[in-house]
Amino acid sequence: MSTSSNSVSRTLVALSCVGVLACGNGSGDGNDEVADGTVGESGTSTNDQEAGEQDGSTSADTTQDTTQGDVDTTATSTASDTADTTGPDSSSSADTTDATDATATDTSASDTATTSDTATSDTATTDTGMPDICNKVDFLFVIDNSISMLPEQDALTAAFPLFIQSIEDSLDTDDHLLVTDTDLSGWCTPGNCANPNNLHPTCQGANSYACTGDFDDCDITLGAGVVRPAGQGASNTFCDPLGGNRYLIETEPDKVGKFDCMAHVGLAGFPQERPVDAIVQAISPGLNGAGDCNDAFLRDDAILVVTFISDDDGNNEVNSMQEAYDALVTAKGGDADRIVMLGLIPAPDNNCSFTPGAGEHWLSLIDMFGDRGLHGPVCDPDYAQFFQGAVDVIVQACQDNPQ
Repeated sequence: MSTSSNSVSRTLVALSCVGVLACGNGSGDGNDEVADGTVGESGTSTNDQEAGEQDGSTSADTTQDTTQGDVDTTATSTASDTADTTGPDSSSSADTTDATDATATDTSASDTATTSDTATSDTATTDTGMPDICNKVDFLFVIDNSISMLPEQDALTAAFPLFIQSIEDSLDTDDHLLVTDTDLSGWCTPGNCANPNNLHPTCQGANSYACTGDFDDCDITLGAGVVRPAGQGASNTFCDPLGGNRYLIETEPDKVGKFDCMAHVGLAGFPQERPVDAIVQAISPGLNGAGDCNDAFLRDDAILVVTFISDDDGNNEVNSMQEAYDALVTAKGGDADRIVMLGLIPAPDNNCSFTPGAGEHWLSLIDMFGDRGLHGPVCDPDYAQFFQGAVDVIVQACQDNPQ
């Protein structure tokens, strides 16, 4: 795939909320139903939940001395791919020089070697002739699975084919792509499913999959890749990604179809959405080690692109935004330049919620990443333009961080 040599620019066009699609209702809980149980600081419902669910908080050793001011947004200049090596022409000239003029020939050959070495260094291209830029990208999508989110999940899956095609046209990278949701196990716990007369309406998916599917511990772990989305509005099937992981890999033959399956996470999640806590958990050592739910998803030498999507107008996160930033930077070895943060959220500059302050905490996290942070209105019915702007940001981050 060819790599663009043009200078990347980014212009975020503010999009307005159309109608009342998935906007907050001003009550502080998005448009979601209120859970029968309450959620404490750990975010775990007092409804019958699975034992051993994670609370999504960071441990003390994930915080390092990295603050918003530490974000290095200085872009290193990329190597020009227009430099031509003069090696072959000069070599030919040296071969035709009169053999009796040994001194001139030696001098010419020396000058040729110097010129060729300099040109090769200045060009900074790979053996394939492409600019020396990043060759791995890890995509993390965190999708709100509360009851108001079906239009947003549809908008995301509709925008994805053009987005991933644009990435593949612009970059020659080995990609990982993981989808997770924003709560632990949602309404359809085994205890709730055992009482069909009192079953929550969102558990009534195809073939009652939410209550009859073959689920494991990772399916009810915050931050784990979703491969068995269940409940109302969900795919209600095993998405079966190539390689047996809980994420897609570069050789996946049907990225669009498998992403569509995983990204329709459904509507059976609790209304206390926690996308930032899910981000922190998804990139944590506890989920990325050998044999863990997200085994080998996060790679040290890859660009990390995080996209989170929620219409919640409250703040149910356990982690502070600074703690989340620190956890992300720590996960990338202290290199904030290798992180792109994208959010489709309610915010003060859009009309996706009439609740004062809605989305401001998420916006503060996105802004910590400077030019590598981008936000858009979650209530926009078409995400295509947002993701095309995101491609520019991702390509720039890749060019600024060669392997």
